[in-house]
Amino acid sequence: MFKQILVMALCFSGIWANCPRIPSIYHSKFDKISGDNGYRIKINENPDKYVPGKLYTLYLMGPSSIDIIRRFQRFIVTVESTDHPNNLSPQNVGSFQLYGDNHTTFNEECVNTISERNIQAKSEIFFMWSAPPPGSGCVTFKAMILEDAEHWYAEDGGLSKTFCEQTEKDIKFDENDCCACEEAKYGLIFEGIWSKDTHPKDFPFSLWLTHFSDVIGASHERNFSFWGEGQIATEGFRSLAEWGSVRMMETELRAKAKYLRTIIKASGLWYPNVNTNTSANFKVDRRHHLISVASMFGPSPDWVVGVNGLNLCLKNCSWIPEMTVDLYPYDAGTDSGITYMSPNTETNPREKMYRITTMYPEDPRAPFYDPNKKAMVPMARLYLKREKVIPKQCDENFLNSQVDVSENTEETIRPECAVTDYSAWSDCSVTCGKGLRMRTREYKLPQKAKMFQCNRQLISKEMCVASIAECSEGQTENQSQEEIVPLESLDPTMGGICSTSPWGPWSACSETCGIGFKMRNRFFVDSMGMKKCPQVSTVEKEKCMGPPCGSVKQEEEDPMCPTTTWSDWSPCSASCGKGVKFRQRLLLVIPDLQQKCQSRVELIQQAPCLDTPDCTFDMATAKGTIF
Repeated sequence: MFKQILVMALCFSGIWANCPRIPSIYHSKFDKISGDNGYRIKINENPDKYVPGKLYTLYLMGPSSIDIIRRFQRFIVTVESTDHPNNLSPQNVGSFQLYGDNHTTFNEECVNTISERNIQAKSEIFFMWSAPPPGSGCVTFKAMILEDAEHWYAEDGGLSKTFCEQTEKDIKFDENDCCACEEAKYGLIFEGIWSKDTHPKDFPFSLWLTHFSDVIGASHERNFSFWGEGQIATEGFRSLAEWGSVRMMETELRAKAKYLRTIIKASGLWYPNVNTNTSANFKVDRRHHLISVASMFGPSPDWVVGVNGLNLCLKNCSWIPEMTVDLYPYDAGTDSGITYMSPNTETNPREKMYRITTMYPEDPRAPFYDPNKKAMVPMARLYLKREKVIPKQCDENFLNSQVDVSENTEETIRPECAVTDYSAWSDCSVTCGKGLRMRTREYKLPQKAKMFQCNRQLISKEMCVASIAECSEGQTENQSQEEIVPLESLDPTMGGICSTSPWGPWSACSETCGIGFKMRNRFFVDSMGMKKCPQVSTVEKEKCMGPPCGSVKQEEEDPMCPTTTWSDWSPCSASCGKGVKFRQRLLLVIPDLQQKCQSRVELIQQAPCLDTPDCTFDMATAKGTIF
C-alpha cells in the first residue's frame, strides 16, 4: 500500500516538476550522446528578442544541407524561465500552441511540454509559442531528440535556445522601410512636467500665463518633416512656437495630406492645469510609420517641446507595444528673445532650430543655462501605447486612404458630441505686453453631451500681444498703469484684492496604494484677484501614501486567460465633486478564446474619485476662472 501511495505521489509531483528531457527506458537504454548532431531549435524570422504577448512559430529541425537528411522518431520540447527554472507557469514562460498536425501533441506527464504524437520518422516539427506578459525576462527552450534506440541528444548546442524579452532599451529605430503589413492604432498622452519646482530659475512670475499650447502633429511618411533640429521654421510653425496657435500649422499639414496618415491634435494644458495631461489617438501603417508632434510652452519667445520622425515600426515587422519619451526644449529660430518674458525680437533671417541645453545658449540670462549641471529635467513626457493592431493585406491599395484628423478624443463622429463653430477671438487679456486670448464653442445637444460624458475641447487659447507691445516702467504684462495693485493688498491675509477664502478640505489620494497626491483649493474673495494677483496660489498639491502596493491582495490569475497589467487610472470624470475613474487591461489569448475569456476575466474596473470636493463658485469667480 505504501509503495502505491509513493508511486502516485511521484506521478503527481512529476506532472508539475521540471520535465526531464530523456527518453523512456522503454525507448532507449543508452546514454545521451554529447552535442546536437546538427539538430536545432529555430524561431521563425530569427528575432533577437521577443515582444510580450506576441505569437511566434518555432521549429525543431535537423541539418539543412541537401546532402544530409537526418530523421528522428521521438522528441521532447520544454520552455522554462532562465532565472527561475522551476517556475513553469504560462504567466512566466508563455505557452505552447499546436498546428493540429499528426506529428505533435502535448505531453500528458509534464506542464507546458510537447512531444511526438507517433513514431514515424520526421526531419522537422513546428509549433507555436505565445510570449509571456511584460516583465517575464528570459526563457530557455530545451529539446531532446531520439533518432533510434541507440542515438539520442538533448540540451547541447542548438537543442537549447535562450530567448529574452524586448525592453524599451532594446528598441532600435530601423532606418529601412517598415515591413509591417498591419495597421496599428496608438493612444498618445502628453504630460506636462515644467513647473517652478522642476525648473526654478527665473520661472515666469505671471503664473496665469504658463501653459503648454495645443499639441499638433501627424503620423507620416519617411520623406516628410515639419519641424526638427537643423530645420527652418515655416510660417505655420512660427505661429505655433511664438503664440501657441495651431491654426496655420494645421492648414500646412492638410496641404501635405498625401504624406500623412493621421493629423494629431490634443488640447493644451493651461494654468492651473499645466502639470496634468492631454491625449489623442492616431494610426500608423507600413508607409506612414513615423510620428512628429510639437507644443509651445509659454510664456516664451519661440520655445517648443516634441518629437520629430519617431519610428514606431520594428525590424521584425511588428509595432512597438509602448514607449515613453522625455521631451526637452527647442528654440524655433524665429525670435531672438533670451528669457521667458523677453519682448518680441524677430530673428531675420530665421535661424535653424536647435536643442536648448544647460550649456547653450551660453547666456546667464537664459532660464536653462547652468554650467554646473549637465543634465536637464525634462519639460514634458510623451506616452505612446499600442491599443489595437488592424489586420491588412500587404498591398499598396489601402495605403492611399484619406488622411484622418484626430482631435483630443475620437468623439467627433458621435452625434451626441456635436459642437458649434468656434466664436470669434476675444480681445487680448492685457493692455500692454503679452497676454492671452480665447474663443469658445458649445455642444449642440448639451444635455445629451453631459449624459454621454462627451469630452471635446470647448475652449481654445493662445498667446497675444496688446496694442502696446511693451509695458512701460511700473507696469507688468497683466497690469496697466491704472491697474497697479497697492503692495499691502498683495498679501492674501490682509483683506485686500488678493484676499482668499480658507483652504478647502484635501481631496482623496489619487492612488489606492503607494505614493499619490492630493489637492485642495481656495478662492479669491474679490473676483479681480484672479487677474491682479497671479502670485497667489489657489491650488495646493501634496504627496500622500496609501498602503504598500505589495500588501494589496493579489488577484488570482486565470491560467487559461492571461492578461496585460492594468493600465493607469483615467482622469476623474468630474472636475469637482464626486466622479468616476476607469482602468483597463487586455487579453493575451488567441482570437478563438477571446469571447470565452471575456466572461471569465474582469477587463475594466472603475473606482470613485474626488479631485475637488467643493463645486460652489460665485458667478464672478466662475467667470474669472476662464483665465
